[in-house]
Amino acid sequence: MWYFLIAIMVLVVLVLSVVAWNMWQKVFATREAEKIAKREKNEAQALAAQEKIDYIFESLNVIASSLLNDQVRVAEGCIRMAVLMDNLPLSCESKHYFLPVFEVYHQTRHIPTHEQWKALDRKQQKAFEQELFAIEKRMLEPVKEIMVAVKDKPFSMQNYIKQH
Repeated sequence: MWYFLIAIMVLVVLVLSVVAWNMWQKVFATREAEKIAKREKNEAQALAAQEKIDYIFESLNVIASSLLNDQVRVAEGCIRMAVLMDNLPLSCESKHYFLPVFEVYHQTRHIPTHEQWKALDRKQQKAFEQELFAIEKRMLEPVKEIMVAVKDKPFSMQNYIKQH
C-alpha cells in the first residue's frame, strides 16, 4: 500500500515537473521572440532614419545644383535648404558655415507663401518682391559660394560623418 502511494506521488511530481518544464520553455521562447522583434524594430527604425537622412542629403544636393543653374531663386533655395538642415543634427561649425543660408531663411520667413500670397493685393506683393530681390542681391555671393562648395563636395553620409 505504501509503495503504491509513493509511486503515485513520484508520478505526480514527474508530471508536474514535465508541465513546469514545458511552461518554462514557452516563457523562454516568448522572451526570445520579443528580443528578435525588438531587434527587428530597432533595425527598421535605423533603416528608416538612414533613408530619411539620405533623402535629405540628396535633396540638399539637388537644391544646391538647382540654385547654381538658376533653376530656383536664391531665397527659395535657402528656405528649402534651411528647413531640410533643421532635420539634421548639425555641429556649431556646420551651422556657422551655412550661416548665409539660414540668414536668408530668417530674413524671408515673414513673407507669405501659397494661398496667403495669392490673397495679397498687387501692391503688397510688389513690396515683398522688392524685399526679396534686395535680400537675394545682398546674399547672392555668399550663398553661391556655399552652393559651389556643396557641388564640389556633395552632402553624403561619408562626408557628414567626417564633419560631425
